[in-house]
Amino acid sequence: ILAQVVKYAVARGPSRFCVMLPVRRLVAPARAVLSRRQFASPASLNKIIFTAAAKADAGAREGNVKAIGEHHGNLDLKLEKHPKHGGKGGGTNPEELMAAGYSACFNGALRLCADKNGIKIGDSAVTSEVSLGVESDEVTGGVPLRVGLKVKLIAEVEGVDDATAQKVAELAHEFCPYSRATRGNIEVEVVGKGK
Repeated sequence: ILAQVVKYAVARGPSRFCVMLPVRRLVAPARAVLSRRQFASPASLNKIIFTAAAKADAGAREGNVKAIGEHHGNLDLKLEKHPKHGGKGGGTNPEELMAAGYSACFNGALRLCADKNGIKIGDSAVTSEVSLGVESDEVTGGVPLRVGLKVKLIAEVEGVDDATAQKVAELAHEFCPYSRATRGNIEVEVVGKGK
């Protein structure tokens, strides 16, 4: 049972609960034993469904990014730094690309989870807000700065109340590959709103 509790706590990310065992010993949440630089072993893919590939040129955040490979779409974008990041704006940036991918994937997960859990919903839309910010002045990769990302997902679900929308959003957060990839690495806030 302890192994299942630890697995649950690690999957849920940082939490404030403790588990009372029959011997009345208090066990700290599993995530608490991992430092900022230690991560649980990643899950490996048993089967790859498909692989998407894109290539960024030497211009980096002010260059070009293009989808490449077999069955790629028409993604071919000029990137620009956000004005608050020292750029002129007017183009897209990596954070917008992550927001677009995360919101589309999360909405698909939300609709699938609602269906598989017998929750009837109407149309849904997901807004993903990806923020780039400074975590600390700790040296990272030889640079005296540690930057990071923060995400807020807002799921608007028609035909249900706020509580049901929140429940479906939390189910989607458990399932969505983007949520699973970011879990324990960045702060992700999930908000469900009924319409």
